[in-house]
Amino acid sequence: MENFSAYNPTRIQFGKNCINSLGADASVYGKKALILIGKGSVKKNGILDQVYRQLSAAGIAHELFEGIKSNPEYQDADAAVARARAFGADMIIAVGGGSVIDTAKAVCAGFYANHSVWEFYQGKGLKPDNALPLLVVLTLAATGTEMNRFTVLQDTANAHKRGWGHELLYPKISYLDPVFTMSVPADYTAYGVADLMAHTFELFFSTDESPLSDHLATDIIKLAMQYGPVAVSDPNDYDARANILWLSTVALNGSLNAGKRNGDFGVHSFEHVLSVLYDIPHGAGLSIVYPAWMRHFKSQIGQKLDFMAERVLGDGKTGDDFILALEAFYDQIGTPKRLQQWNIGGNEHARILAALESNKVRGTYFNMTAADYQALLALMA
Repeated sequence: MENFSAYNPTRIQFGKNCINSLGADASVYGKKALILIGKGSVKKNGILDQVYRQLSAAGIAHELFEGIKSNPEYQDADAAVARARAFGADMIIAVGGGSVIDTAKAVCAGFYANHSVWEFYQGKGLKPDNALPLLVVLTLAATGTEMNRFTVLQDTANAHKRGWGHELLYPKISYLDPVFTMSVPADYTAYGVADLMAHTFELFFSTDESPLSDHLATDIIKLAMQYGPVAVSDPNDYDARANILWLSTVALNGSLNAGKRNGDFGVHSFEHVLSVLYDIPHGAGLSIVYPAWMRHFKSQIGQKLDFMAERVLGDGKTGDDFILALEAFYDQIGTPKRLQQWNIGGNEHARILAALESNKVRGTYFNMTAADYQALLALMA
């Protein structure tokens, strides 16, 4: 078990009507809030109106910045920074899923910077000196960004997608009301389940040994496979929605990293190439890559795969059994497991290979070379 430092300053408000403290909570941070949203679903389902009422009752002026894409681009974050400065914002409030929250984190850091937010993501070692406080009203169970310091944006024109993290990017408070996820369509609910499972896999397949973290990881996978199909098939099942929502948060809030140096995150890096090239939803891309990655690296992860199988499926089950069960689960909830299901044919492999090299996709513990890229693509076809 490795040495580790545990730190997470984000306060979680979880459950029905937890947003009712938003106005009072936001008052601590100032009197002007810039609200970021996606393409407008929170307008249609009434969630944004609830945010407005809370802020107005607390005397907090607010402006809206909308149109954040599902695979968010740094240009929108730069535009929101300019809007926040013009408004004189004291805080940013993200109302939406991971894309909106990741963009909001960039805006919080970019507010005090004298350069594009993209420079934070380019590996130049730039760090913010300050950041606006961020409050989150979560509407999608998926990324876990509501309780961590990481953010992912992309430069679509150059086919680059980058992650970045900093202590200043932890949200101050995140509001997790399972009811707010009930209007999410079945396909995006399923993509969120695949995403939370991928985060769990990334940390589980570290080569470091941390028994408690590994047991917790297998429990998250088992519960996701229990509650995921219910959440997808019955959007109004509060218990299923609540459990998936909390599983997605715990999967990437640092709990699974305790006792380990890091997760592998090679699969995430590989999938980022698919999403920047084809605008595929992140969770859908992950469900395509992960079975192939498990098969390709089975000689190196076999013992851990067997442990996952026994913990999730029962005594006597093997890693091969788990991969098959995982693919069957993806079929059950309606996420793809092959590139052809997203109309990405073999004629696209050269383009994907070039982007994998350009983005320097590697993996922390399980290095990927050009030969690995080709083998993985063959398994994903």
